[in-house]
Amino acid sequence: MNIRAALFILFVIVAQFLAACGTGSLLSANSTPTAMPTPTTDPLQSAKIVQAFWDALEAGDLETAMVYIADNASCSGYCYFSGKTSFRSYLQGYLEAGHVTKISDLKSVGSIVTYSWAVYRNGNFVQSGDGNEIMEVEDGKIVHWENQHR
Repeated sequence: MNIRAALFILFVIVAQFLAACGTGSLLSANSTPTAMPTPTTDPLQSAKIVQAFWDALEAGDLETAMVYIADNASCSGYCYFSGKTSFRSYLQGYLEAGHVTKISDLKSVGSIVTYSWAVYRNGNFVQSGDGNEIMEVEDGKIVHWENQHR
């Protein structure tokens, strides 16, 4: 067989292989969070903490909600800040504006919790997300929130 023909066939095979393995664009607009789960003794503990945090906020109890936030907690997505003081300020404004978030369909893998959510303002539906919000829990405290609320 001719060397050029062999190289051409090899090129076509490699191109098809790479196309089959590709993810589309390297500059995808929808990125996947890269948080890594950490071990826990109770596989549902992280989900329980996230649920308790949102239950406290739904009740308008900022002090109880803040018990679940780590001192060095960070937020990304539709918020970019870190630290417990920043969390408190953000959540205080959220509550004062009449917002309530109801969560459902919690899924937990180690320290990572995903959930669906719906936001209401003064009792009126605003927006929702289906399993696209993430919180990470370490040592019983929320250390990161991938916020999809606008």
